[in-house]
Amino acid sequence: MRNTYLLACVLMATLTSCGIKSAAEGQQAIEERFARTFQKAKQSKTGTLLVDSERLNIHIRAAAGTAGGAPGAPAQPFHVASIGKVFTAVLVLQYVEAGKLALQDRVQKFLGAEILKQLFVTDGHDHASEVTIAQLLSHTSGIDDYFDSKHPGSKSVLAEILNQPHKFWQPAELIDFTRKNQKAVARPGKIFHYSDTGYILLGLILEKISGKSFEVLIHGKIFGPLHMQNTYMHLRSSPKNKRQLPLSTMMLGDKDVTNFKSISADWAGGGVISTTEDLLLFQRALISGKLIPSEVYKSMQGTHKFMDGIYYGLGLMTVRYGDMSVIMPKSPDLYGHSGLLSTLMFYSPDYDTHIIANLGSTEDISATFEMMFWLLRSVKEISGLKKQ
Repeated sequence: MRNTYLLACVLMATLTSCGIKSAAEGQQAIEERFARTFQKAKQSKTGTLLVDSERLNIHIRAAAGTAGGAPGAPAQPFHVASIGKVFTAVLVLQYVEAGKLALQDRVQKFLGAEILKQLFVTDGHDHASEVTIAQLLSHTSGIDDYFDSKHPGSKSVLAEILNQPHKFWQPAELIDFTRKNQKAVARPGKIFHYSDTGYILLGLILEKISGKSFEVLIHGKIFGPLHMQNTYMHLRSSPKNKRQLPLSTMMLGDKDVTNFKSISADWAGGGVISTTEDLLLFQRALISGKLIPSEVYKSMQGTHKFMDGIYYGLGLMTVRYGDMSVIMPKSPDLYGHSGLLSTLMFYSPDYDTHIIANLGSTEDISATFEMMFWLLRSVKEISGLKKQ
């Protein structure tokens, strides 16, 4: 899932140092920024935030709003949206490391010509036989995005989620939706074009080479080994912890879609339910080399321009606030992913800091990115105090 990331540049232009005098004051500033962001949110009903740094001794867990009629809590499970693409990318790279496939392998080798038919046609020529695993991971295959296409004349599943709330989407139906309602936007390898359709194809490839369902695979290779007991595939599997809090509210525009079966229209592109603590377990394992070698993790980081200040690699985003506007102060790079439901999972190696958040609303993405900028500034000030 995704949306346009528009940051409040005018606000950024007025930035001044907070001038905190203690680490406790800095942590209070972080919690207050989160609270203000939630209060000003357009549609968010539930919010959670985790900011964690072992190096700086920052361990913030915060929540706001309500879910299921009860006050929100830091342990509230939420739909991670496109953060789920990082899980899919890690599974693919694990199989690359195991020698079961290669990044330059042709997709057709695993899925055959029939399932790829009409998905990669440009200028009257079908380029399906040219598409590689790496191109699907990096959104450079040329395939359109079934979920939220902006291509002229194309339809999107996003509208169908609201029109058919009781429909349960199967992965093959999502591929068929692109085949019937969209056209390829470019030849493979020519441009960056964000595509959930490409990640559904990756999910199907993982099932083909493993002989297991995607749900069994992700639980067996990631959720289980990392003890992510509150994490599962939305509407497709169950968490290890059966005593979960109610699911955080999901707002698609001004519509509450929390209980819609049609939210199944994602799968390997981001159909994961998790918590901030579980995502911290995952992100720590990823950056430490526990899931894939450290050099492979670095290769995931952003190289293709997504939009100003955001770059995409093999399943990871790199955020550079300094590149978003000349009026923004330069900030350290952040690595991770965001999602359509105003979700964040990012890591700053400069400050050894994890920022994980959920606002559960398609209308508040820019607010989460603005918030993350301010949080990083507070972390920077805390770091400065530690060095004194």
